[in-house]
Amino acid sequence: MDKPLITEDSEGTHLLRPTIIRRQGSNLHLYLSSCGMLLGAVCTGLMLGISSPLIPGIEDDTTASAISIGKREASWIGSLLTLGGIVGGLMAGVMIQSLGRKPTAILTGLPYIGGLLLMSYATNVWMLYAGRFITGIAMSITTLVVPTYISEISTQSLRGLLCSGNQLGITVGVFIAYGFGGIFTWRWLSLAVAFFPLAFTICCLFLPETPRFLLLKNKPEEGAKTLQKLRGKTADVSEELYDLQETIEFSSESEASWKEIVITPSLRIPLLLSLAIMFFQQFSGINSITFYSKNIFQDAGFNSQSQLLMALLLTAGIQIVFTVIACALVDRLGRKVLLSVSGIFMAISIAAFGAYFVVMDDGRKGEFSWLALSSLIVYIATFSLGLGPVPWIIMAELLPLRARGKCGGLVTAFNLLCAFIVTSEFYDLQNAITTQGTFWLFSGVCLLSVFFTVCLLPETKGRSLEDIERHFGRRDSHYPNYSSLDETA
Repeated sequence: MDKPLITEDSEGTHLLRPTIIRRQGSNLHLYLSSCGMLLGAVCTGLMLGISSPLIPGIEDDTTASAISIGKREASWIGSLLTLGGIVGGLMAGVMIQSLGRKPTAILTGLPYIGGLLLMSYATNVWMLYAGRFITGIAMSITTLVVPTYISEISTQSLRGLLCSGNQLGITVGVFIAYGFGGIFTWRWLSLAVAFFPLAFTICCLFLPETPRFLLLKNKPEEGAKTLQKLRGKTADVSEELYDLQETIEFSSESEASWKEIVITPSLRIPLLLSLAIMFFQQFSGINSITFYSKNIFQDAGFNSQSQLLMALLLTAGIQIVFTVIACALVDRLGRKVLLSVSGIFMAISIAAFGAYFVVMDDGRKGEFSWLALSSLIVYIATFSLGLGPVPWIIMAELLPLRARGKCGGLVTAFNLLCAFIVTSEFYDLQNAITTQGTFWLFSGVCLLSVFFTVCLLPETKGRSLEDIERHFGRRDSHYPNYSSLDETA
């Protein structure tokens, strides 16, 4: 059968089960659409990475238009990005479910560019605050829409590779931000960075909406055409299209309410699993160890500004390399293997980093600077291999289609709330249980993430989004008894 059959009756538009004729198509449009959407991930990385050169640049500015800031103002400039992200995460869930994935991505360009212009032309610290808060909103929306979009257009064999490209785009954005910080003044830095969200918005104008969203909105013919384009002209999409429609019909076409999400196991359990993996990502201590990286490099002998810049670029480069490795391995080894390996080595390296502070208290800081430097490199590398990219893949795969907006927005907001808590409470935690105790606490969280991954998290490698949704749907009485996921894979 060349095309799926579409019929209409008193209950609406349906797809007839096709006679399957497997023909391979081309993934060219899939790759192009994914690359266009991944520009949004680069924008996210730019917003995260720009803090490092931005705040020192404002502090060191001696021009007539300089803005005077102290430690308190600098702290707010750093933290307002995540506060804006919490608001943006809640907005993102509503937007992707009501407007669609593509329109939401297009609209993020406005707050990105507006916020960056506010920062570039700021005449007082309040304009800087506003710019950071607004870009945080845009960053959070992008953080949700990029993996959601890519997971919904991907084939099951390429979904892990393409979705892990989200974290790769973020690391590339951080690298660019560090590089630009060594070239531009802080005002020109904000202007230069604004080019990327502009390019992202333009690219999104030419992207298709996801077939899943079109079918959810009862547009089967448009969804079929889009899926055919993504899979190639010669590909037979009948079986995939039928599975999509069947899943949507069984889960009902209406968007899930918060009450349904709470009381329905097939909606509640994926949400709880997604929230848990985001908790482990942020409470692994990634933001705190990044915060200490400059001091670590100084202790290791990187004293000049050019040397520190090269060290920061080295750190970002390591993240890129190991995220590329994660992209290559995630569909071969599976999500659980990468998360487990990542959690184990992160626990060891951050525990060793805590030990460095013990010997530092004994006055042997210079003697053991190699321990701090090697611990930092191993920690960042293994984070980029698993706990960095995989949680976003897991979220995009587990959340059911009709609850993806609400649940995805909540998970994104929760992730940034955790990031804000870790960053803002880090000093208080150091005072309460010492610096080494703080890092050993993070090490314990990394070990807990391994137990969570092995015991509770299902493996999604090689499964279609429909299979994953049916797996959780077995817990609901109205679902037929589909085969389960292989949780031991």
